[in-house]
Amino acid sequence: MSLSVPLAGAHRPLADEVGPRANLTEILTPDRPFQTFFRYLNQTNLVEVFEKQAYRTHHGITIFAPADRAFAAVHPSVLSGLKKHQLKNLMMYHALAKHYALKEFDGLSRVNPVTTLAGGMYMVNVTYDAGAIRLLSRWANAKILGTLYGVAPMAVYEIDRVLLPEAIFSAQPPVEETPPDAEPAASAPGAKGGNATTPGDEADGKSSACRAAGRPTNYVATAVALCAASLVAL
Repeated sequence: MSLSVPLAGAHRPLADEVGPRANLTEILTPDRPFQTFFRYLNQTNLVEVFEKQAYRTHHGITIFAPADRAFAAVHPSVLSGLKKHQLKNLMMYHALAKHYALKEFDGLSRVNPVTTLAGGMYMVNVTYDAGAIRLLSRWANAKILGTLYGVAPMAVYEIDRVLLPEAIFSAQPPVEETPPDAEPAASAPGAKGGNATTPGDEADGKSSACRAAGRPTNYVATAVALCAASLVAL
């Protein structure tokens, strides 16, 4: 069911008032190892939705892009068996309805669980330990490897696993161990936005491990995600 909630005070007057617009097609393709993720975004018509969230709201967007090798570790039947709306929710599960710089994940880890762009049932837990950032879903523990694009209002981070929520997968899907990469794509020359960094580069000596129980729900992130849901229906 699509929600049509007004974005109260969230619309930007004009896109060019906030500087050059990033293009997801250029960030994820053509010579970068994110072809599978980008293909699924296209299949579910989310490229435009993500860009609207970035440039037509005051909140921006944070996108977690699993590399091709992360998708290769998931058994083909897991994703091919999904219905279209499930695949769409899975892709939206890889985004937050607000721009977060790497250094902001420390604070974000203190308000677990965090609502994703997919909505209330689709939450992740964030851990931040001396600059190492992880995203925990029911069936996956993904690490942020680095920044593909970081200029507000859009942030795109490479992660080493596909996030698999319990809202879609009631049991553990078959997933292989992902092979180690010699160099994360986000650290390679040419990373967009002048942010070819890994999370450890912004470590400040602080750490905060997540505890799902006993932590307050991120009401701000929930409200932002609810408002962002109206963009999907546009």
